[in-house]
Amino acid sequence: MLHPVGSLSPRVYWKRRVAGLAVVLLIAVVPFLLLSGGGASEASNADPVKTATAPASTPQLELVPAQPLETSTAAPTTSPVGATSTPPAATSTPPAVTTQPPPASQPPPGPPVACTDEMLAVTAGAEQPQYSVQDKPMLLMMVKNVGAQPCVRDVGTTQQEWGLFDGDVRLWGSNDCLYEPGRKLQTLQPGQQVTLRVEWTGLTSDPECAEPRRRLAPGEYRLSARLGTAKDTDATLLLR
Repeated sequence: MLHPVGSLSPRVYWKRRVAGLAVVLLIAVVPFLLLSGGGASEASNADPVKTATAPASTPQLELVPAQPLETSTAAPTTSPVGATSTPPAATSTPPAVTTQPPPASQPPPGPPVACTDEMLAVTAGAEQPQYSVQDKPMLLMMVKNVGAQPCVRDVGTTQQEWGLFDGDVRLWGSNDCLYEPGRKLQTLQPGQQVTLRVEWTGLTSDPECAEPRRRLAPGEYRLSARLGTAKDTDATLLLR
């Protein structure tokens, strides 16, 4: 094998041997290359999603479900060292309500009695602060129960009287020539007030209904009123 025998030179025999060996190697390697190339082609035609190299994974956060707030007032339990505990929610205590005892009931007032003059406050006045001499002023009398007990009083026209004075001179009276006097019983509760009214014609009058009657001149006049024997403090009536 190492020393070829023949008529030709040894170099020729070595070239032939090398060529034959190359053919043998080619025949052995070509099928292998064909098989390996087909596998690579199949791999290249495979689904890229499945064969693609996955990128480096990103660390994922661990989701911990939220814990509900504590509504119990029980004492908290001791957590192990290093454990994280959720503090209980603060609970508010409603302020204490102080209930005041009801006031002592006042005894109901007794039945009505007859009003005395001391139980009544009588005030004279007019609907307007001043009037023209041609007007017919509306005069008032306010009667108020200033006592602590209901009382009854006759407030009819037989008990009402207004008078108008110039100094001490009587110029007019509401009861002069009164044709239809009447009675009217009125129950007044403590603090209650009633208002009585009379219209004045603006003329003088006489208890005997004497004529003639004259119209007053402009000026200030003293107005007085009474309910029976209960009298008021004098008021002023201004005519312009």
